[in-house]
Amino acid sequence: MDMQQEANKGFIPNFCDVGVVFMLVLLVELLALLLALVSSSWLGFWDRVALISLFSQWIALVNAALLCGLKNWLNRQGVVLCSISSFSIMWLVTFLFSWLVMYFGEPFGLIRSAVGSAEAYYFLLRNLAISGIIYAVVLRYFYVQHQWRSNLEAQSIAQIQALKARIRPHFLFNSMNTIASLVHIDANKAEKAVEDLSDLFRASLQEGTGHTLRQEIDLTASYLDIEHLRLDDRLQVEWQLDEAAMSVEVPTLCLQPLAENAIYHGIEPRDEGGKIKISAQLENNRLCLSVSNPVSEENSMSRHEGNHMAQANIKTRLMLMYADEAEFRIKAESKMYTVFIGIPL
Repeated sequence: MDMQQEANKGFIPNFCDVGVVFMLVLLVELLALLLALVSSSWLGFWDRVALISLFSQWIALVNAALLCGLKNWLNRQGVVLCSISSFSIMWLVTFLFSWLVMYFGEPFGLIRSAVGSAEAYYFLLRNLAISGIIYAVVLRYFYVQHQWRSNLEAQSIAQIQALKARIRPHFLFNSMNTIASLVHIDANKAEKAVEDLSDLFRASLQEGTGHTLRQEIDLTASYLDIEHLRLDDRLQVEWQLDEAAMSVEVPTLCLQPLAENAIYHGIEPRDEGGKIKISAQLENNRLCLSVSNPVSEENSMSRHEGNHMAQANIKTRLMLMYADEAEFRIKAESKMYTVFIGIPL
């Protein structure tokens, strides 16, 4: 999902979503209970709750159905036109249902006065006023939430660009020195290192926020190949990959920074080096990624304090792209450090 496109969407929630409709029904039911409690008499309390609930739920669900059907059009409009349109829809639905109750409700005792009486008009105006006030507050909440999300997305996009542009100076310096030393020793390896470094720069400059897992794996492998030229046998990599997961779309640079952290905070401080384990598996309709690296006990706390920036950026991007459906978890042990990522399919 492109977060820039997400940021351009309207501020009205997606009422085609079952979860949103369920929350709407629950909130309307609580409102019906509150309105029934306004009466000072306990007699007929549950009857009032039932009638108010039936009336309110019909208005809410019809509104939700109309907003669902018009969501694409509403999302293309500005805030003012979107607000006026949705508010007008709500008032129209409230007016129609109030009129139906006025017209057909008297024989059933739902309203005590006939159409045209002062009490009937009061019933109509009261419903319009209550619904108008409530919906105005709800619209304000939707707008504030939309503004907060838009600001967070803009901040996240800036963080993504910063993360893409961030190649540790020591890594670039070491890579160029490694390539320079290989030119006269093994020209083929030097050429391959230049190509791998080029792939990293290309990924940092590309537009968009996502690509396939295969592309992310290739990018991470290119980075690890360069580091292997420098660290030699001190760096070992174990891949555990599910081929069925290779076509899944993932955020750009979701694995490479974790591999970079694993080397800087896990492999480099150890004289004997160590093994990085990178896993990508499909489990329970989710893509499960993990990056593990060994740590030295004396370096486990101080070195990993520097992990937070890249990890926080990745976690924020996952939250914005997949909301609460994504998972980002860290397991820090005395001798092993593992980062887990769960992406919904």
